[in-house]
Amino acid sequence: MTNNKRVAKQTDKREQLNLVLSSLREAMLEAKDAGDFELSASLQVALDQVENQAADCFAVVLDQCTIELPNAGGTIISTPPLFSRVINDPFSLECCISPTTVAAVTDCGILPDAATVNEVRATGPLNYYLTFDLNTYFNDGNQNCNDQDVRPFICPGSTCVDEVLCYTPLDEVDVCPDFCNGEVFSFAVRCSLCQFGDKITATYVIVHILPDCN
Repeated sequence: MTNNKRVAKQTDKREQLNLVLSSLREAMLEAKDAGDFELSASLQVALDQVENQAADCFAVVLDQCTIELPNAGGTIISTPPLFSRVINDPFSLECCISPTTVAAVTDCGILPDAATVNEVRATGPLNYYLTFDLNTYFNDGNQNCNDQDVRPFICPGSTCVDEVLCYTPLDEVDVCPDFCNGEVFSFAVRCSLCQFGDKITATYVIVHILPDCN
Protein backbone atom coordinates (compact mmCIF):
# COMPACT_ATOMS: atom_id res chain seq x y z
CA MET A 1 0.00 0.00 0.00
CA THR A 2 1.39 3.42 -0.94
CA ASN A 3 1.79 6.13 1.70
CA ASN A 4 -0.99 8.22 0.12
CA LYS A 5 -3.45 5.32 0.22
CA ARG A 6 -2.42 4.49 3.78
CA VAL A 7 -3.00 8.07 4.91
CA ALA A 8 -6.38 8.17 3.15
CA LYS A 9 -7.40 4.90 4.81
CA GLN A 10 -6.39 6.13 8.25
CA THR A 11 -8.21 9.43 7.71
CA ASP A 12 -11.41 7.62 6.73
CA LYS A 13 -11.13 5.36 9.77
CA ARG A 14 -10.60 8.34 12.06
CA GLU A 15 -13.76 9.96 10.70
CA GLN A 16 -15.72 6.76 11.33
CA LEU A 17 -14.26 6.44 14.80
CA ASN A 18 -15.11 10.05 15.61
CA LEU A 19 -18.76 9.15 15.01
CA VAL A 20 -18.33 6.18 17.35
CA LEU A 21 -16.80 8.44 20.01
CA SER A 22 -19.71 10.87 19.67
CA SER A 23 -22.16 8.00 20.15
CA LEU A 24 -20.25 6.79 23.21
CA ARG A 25 -20.34 10.24 24.79
CA GLU A 26 -24.06 10.55 24.02
CA ALA A 27 -24.75 7.14 25.53
CA MET A 28 -22.71 8.02 28.62
CA LEU A 29 -24.79 11.16 29.20
CA GLU A 30 -28.00 9.15 28.80
CA ALA A 31 -26.73 6.51 31.23
CA LYS A 32 -25.83 9.15 33.83
CA ASP A 33 -29.21 10.86 33.46
CA ALA A 34 -30.92 7.48 33.93
CA GLY A 35 -28.80 6.71 36.99
CA ASP A 36 -27.23 3.65 35.33
CA PHE A 37 -23.76 4.09 36.79
CA GLU A 38 -22.62 0.58 35.83
CA LEU A 39 -23.29 1.28 32.14
CA SER A 40 -21.74 4.72 32.48
CA ALA A 41 -18.55 3.16 33.87
CA SER A 42 -18.41 0.63 31.01
CA LEU A 43 -18.83 3.42 28.48
CA GLN A 44 -16.03 5.40 30.11
CA VAL A 45 -13.71 2.37 29.85
CA ALA A 46 -14.52 2.02 26.14
CA LEU A 47 -14.02 5.75 25.59
CA ASP A 48 -10.64 5.71 27.35
CA GLN A 49 -9.50 2.66 25.37
CA VAL A 50 -10.29 4.31 22.03
CA GLU A 51 -8.76 7.67 22.94
CA ASN A 52 -5.57 6.08 24.30
CA GLN A 53 -5.11 3.91 21.21
CA ALA A 54 -5.85 6.78 18.83
CA ALA A 55 -2.95 8.69 20.34
CA ASP A 56 -0.44 6.01 19.32
CA CYS A 57 -0.42 3.91 16.14
CA PHE A 58 -4.20 3.87 15.88
CA ALA A 59 -4.48 0.07 15.86
CA VAL A 60 -8.27 0.02 15.79
CA VAL A 61 -10.30 -2.25 13.51
CA LEU A 62 -13.92 -1.52 12.60
CA ASP A 63 -16.62 -3.89 11.39
CA GLN A 64 -20.40 -3.92 11.11
CA CYS A 65 -23.07 -6.31 12.32
CA THR A 66 -26.81 -6.14 11.62
CA ILE A 67 -29.47 -8.02 13.56
CA GLU A 68 -33.10 -8.36 12.50
CA LEU A 69 -35.71 -8.75 15.23
CA PRO A 70 -39.21 -10.13 14.60
CA ASN A 71 -41.75 -7.68 15.96
CA ALA A 72 -45.20 -8.70 14.71
CA GLY A 73 -47.72 -7.61 17.33
CA GLY A 74 -45.08 -5.70 19.28
CA THR A 75 -43.12 -8.74 20.48
CA ILE A 76 -40.01 -6.68 21.25
CA ILE A 77 -40.67 -4.39 24.21
CA SER A 78 -37.30 -2.77 24.94
CA THR A 79 -35.02 -0.97 22.49
CA PRO A 80 -31.74 -2.58 21.36
CA PRO A 81 -28.96 -0.95 23.41
CA LEU A 82 -26.85 1.89 22.11
CA PHE A 83 -23.70 0.26 23.52
CA SER A 84 -22.65 -3.29 24.28
CA ARG A 85 -19.43 -5.08 25.13
CA VAL A 86 -18.44 -7.71 22.57
CA ILE A 87 -16.79 -11.05 23.31
CA ASN A 88 -13.94 -11.89 20.93
CA ASP A 89 -11.74 -14.86 20.08
CA PRO A 90 -8.28 -13.59 19.05
CA PHE A 91 -6.69 -17.05 18.84
CA SER A 92 -6.20 -16.89 15.05
CA LEU A 93 -4.51 -13.48 15.00
CA GLU A 94 -0.87 -13.52 13.94
CA CYS A 95 1.94 -11.02 14.33
CA CYS A 96 3.83 -10.34 11.10
CA ILE A 97 7.11 -8.41 10.96
CA SER A 98 8.49 -7.10 7.68
CA PRO A 99 11.04 -4.40 6.77
CA THR A 100 9.70 -1.28 5.12
CA THR A 101 10.99 2.14 4.14
CA VAL A 102 9.59 5.23 5.83
CA ALA A 103 10.03 8.96 5.47
CA ALA A 104 12.16 10.97 7.87
CA VAL A 105 11.25 14.39 9.24
CA THR A 106 14.22 16.76 9.31
CA ASP A 107 14.76 20.47 9.95
CA CYS A 108 14.96 20.88 6.19
CA GLY A 109 11.75 19.05 5.41
CA ILE A 110 10.54 15.49 4.88
CA LEU A 111 12.89 13.01 3.22
CA PRO A 112 10.91 10.21 1.50
CA ASP A 113 12.11 6.61 1.92
CA ALA A 114 14.92 7.74 4.18
CA ALA A 115 15.03 4.86 6.65
CA THR A 116 14.29 1.15 6.84
CA VAL A 117 12.39 -0.11 9.88
CA ASN A 118 10.32 -3.13 10.84
CA GLU A 119 6.58 -2.87 10.35
CA VAL A 120 4.73 -4.94 12.95
CA ARG A 121 1.27 -5.93 11.79
CA ALA A 122 -1.65 -7.96 13.18
CA THR A 123 -3.29 -10.20 10.59
CA GLY A 124 -5.95 -12.89 10.47
CA PRO A 125 -9.59 -13.45 11.41
CA LEU A 126 -10.96 -12.08 14.67
CA ASN A 127 -14.22 -13.79 15.56
CA TYR A 128 -16.66 -11.88 17.73
CA TYR A 129 -19.94 -12.43 19.54
CA LEU A 130 -22.27 -9.52 20.18
CA THR A 131 -25.09 -10.34 22.57
CA PHE A 132 -27.64 -8.34 24.53
CA ASP A 133 -30.88 -9.00 26.41
CA LEU A 134 -34.24 -7.48 25.52
CA ASN A 135 -37.57 -7.49 27.29
CA THR A 136 -40.03 -9.37 25.06
CA TYR A 137 -43.33 -11.19 24.77
CA PHE A 138 -41.63 -14.45 23.76
CA ASN A 139 -43.55 -16.33 26.44
CA ASP A 140 -45.17 -19.47 24.95
CA GLY A 141 -48.53 -17.80 25.51
CA ASN A 142 -48.20 -17.62 29.29
CA GLN A 143 -50.59 -15.33 31.19
CA ASN A 144 -52.81 -14.96 28.13
CA CYS A 145 -49.76 -13.98 26.05
CA ASN A 146 -49.02 -11.07 28.42
CA ASP A 147 -46.05 -12.55 30.28
CA GLN A 148 -42.93 -10.46 29.72
CA ASP A 149 -39.66 -12.38 29.48
CA VAL A 150 -36.07 -11.25 28.97
CA ARG A 151 -34.48 -13.02 26.02
CA PRO A 152 -30.92 -12.91 24.63
CA PHE A 153 -30.23 -11.81 21.06
CA ILE A 154 -26.95 -12.35 19.28
CA CYS A 155 -25.06 -10.99 16.31
CA PRO A 156 -21.87 -13.02 15.76
CA GLY A 157 -19.33 -12.39 13.03
CA SER A 158 -15.70 -12.42 11.96
CA THR A 159 -13.50 -9.41 11.24
CA CYS A 160 -10.60 -9.65 8.80
CA VAL A 161 -7.67 -7.94 10.54
CA ASP A 162 -4.71 -6.45 8.68
CA GLU A 163 -3.53 -3.61 10.87
CA VAL A 164 -0.19 -1.97 11.68
CA LEU A 165 0.59 -2.11 15.39
CA CYS A 166 3.90 -0.23 15.43
CA TYR A 167 7.23 0.42 13.72
CA THR A 168 10.47 -0.67 15.37
CA PRO A 169 14.22 -0.61 14.64
CA LEU A 170 15.48 -3.56 12.60
CA ASP A 171 17.52 -4.94 15.51
CA GLU A 172 14.72 -4.81 18.08
CA VAL A 173 13.46 -8.25 19.12
CA ASP A 174 10.40 -9.62 20.92
CA VAL A 175 8.08 -6.83 19.81
CA CYS A 176 4.96 -8.90 19.09
CA PRO A 177 2.17 -8.46 21.64
CA ASP A 178 0.07 -11.14 23.28
CA PHE A 179 -3.32 -11.14 21.56
CA CYS A 180 -4.83 -13.42 24.21
CA ASN A 181 -5.56 -12.84 27.91
CA GLY A 182 -7.96 -9.97 27.34
CA GLU A 183 -5.52 -7.82 25.38
CA VAL A 184 -7.95 -7.29 22.47
CA PHE A 185 -10.80 -5.06 23.64
CA SER A 186 -14.04 -5.17 21.62
CA PHE A 187 -17.34 -3.35 21.89
CA ALA A 188 -20.32 -2.34 19.74
CA VAL A 189 -22.11 0.96 19.21
CA ARG A 190 -25.52 1.08 17.56
CA CYS A 191 -25.36 3.28 14.46
CA SER A 192 -28.86 2.78 13.08
CA LEU A 193 -32.25 1.51 14.19
CA CYS A 194 -35.11 0.98 11.76
CA GLN A 195 -38.60 -0.39 12.27
CA PHE A 196 -40.39 -1.39 9.09
CA GLY A 197 -43.48 -3.56 8.99
CA ASP A 198 -43.12 -6.44 11.42
CA LYS A 199 -39.35 -6.19 11.85
CA ILE A 200 -36.82 -4.10 13.75
CA THR A 201 -33.35 -3.86 12.23
CA ALA A 202 -30.43 -2.72 14.37
CA THR A 203 -26.98 -2.14 12.90
CA TYR A 204 -23.89 -1.94 15.09
CA VAL A 205 -20.36 -0.71 14.49
CA ILE A 206 -18.02 -3.32 15.95
CA VAL A 207 -14.85 -1.77 17.36
CA HIS A 208 -11.77 -3.90 18.06
CA ILE A 209 -8.87 -2.22 19.87
CA LEU A 210 -5.63 -4.12 19.34
CA PRO A 211 -2.76 -4.19 21.85
CA ASP A 212 0.42 -2.15 21.56
CA CYS A 213 3.74 -3.74 20.69
CA ASN A 214 5.91 -4.95 23.55
